[in-house]
Amino acid sequence: MALDEHAERPAVRWGASTDIGPVRAENEDSWLAVPPVFAVADGMGGHLGGAQASSTAVLILQEYLSPGRLGDRPVDLVDLSVAIDSAATAVASLAPADNPMSAPGTTLSGLMVLHTAEGPYWLSFNVGDSRAYVVGGGGVRQLTHDHSALQEARDLAATSGAPRVIPPANVVTKALGAGQSGGVEADYTIMPLEEGDRAVICTDGVHGVLSDSQIHALVAAGNGPQGDADALVRAALEGGTRDNATAVVVYAGTESRVTLPSNVMSRMIQPVRPASIETARRIPRRKGSN
Repeated sequence: MALDEHAERPAVRWGASTDIGPVRAENEDSWLAVPPVFAVADGMGGHLGGAQASSTAVLILQEYLSPGRLGDRPVDLVDLSVAIDSAATAVASLAPADNPMSAPGTTLSGLMVLHTAEGPYWLSFNVGDSRAYVVGGGGVRQLTHDHSALQEARDLAATSGAPRVIPPANVVTKALGAGQSGGVEADYTIMPLEEGDRAVICTDGVHGVLSDSQIHALVAAGNGPQGDADALVRAALEGGTRDNATAVVVYAGTESRVTLPSNVMSRMIQPVRPASIETARRIPRRKGSN
């Protein structure tokens, strides 16, 4: 496991852990921590170059959110949207010129710590079936909604009864690359951020074998973000995952005004008008919910 932790005193800390798992020949997962943005990407094993796809996605995201591109201006929602769209285009361009439909693919899911005039929020973004959760208030909430055939079957069952056929869990219905010509529309969700919140961003090698209650118990133990990330990946391996397993854990407070080491990007979030996040799915806080 490879691992790092950076602390922004006093309010934001993060840790990350990844493991190739017991079966795969290559780790096709990648992760990103460029505060205030944190993300994971899961290269699609059914497509040639999944590792290249996931690493390209996070590298483009890092480039577009870097001080070299933004200067002294803080990251905003437009920057994030442009970065995701550019990552999708870059992954799509990995296909050979004579076969553009053979591009590798990757998921991309993550969180941004967002300060607005209304207060602090978690802003999640998602393409594919990697997930973001928030642990706090006595429970765990999943912010992202999987783009997968299995999730579509579950959604259909919720409205029309059980489907006749249950699709396999690894069929992704939206991704960066994977035969798509360029930009892809990510889903965005916001939820109020409360003191003591802990966020988890993970690939399906983790959430595919750990229940919500297991994720809650491991993170609520409070072993620090690096300890929590290590524990999540270790539990996934012990739970029988056959995939790469990656988790990023973020501890955040309501007054995140950060100072980072010089080798890590630091950008304050400027206040945004509520109108700029109207399209995001809003998740209310419910104490003790699961």
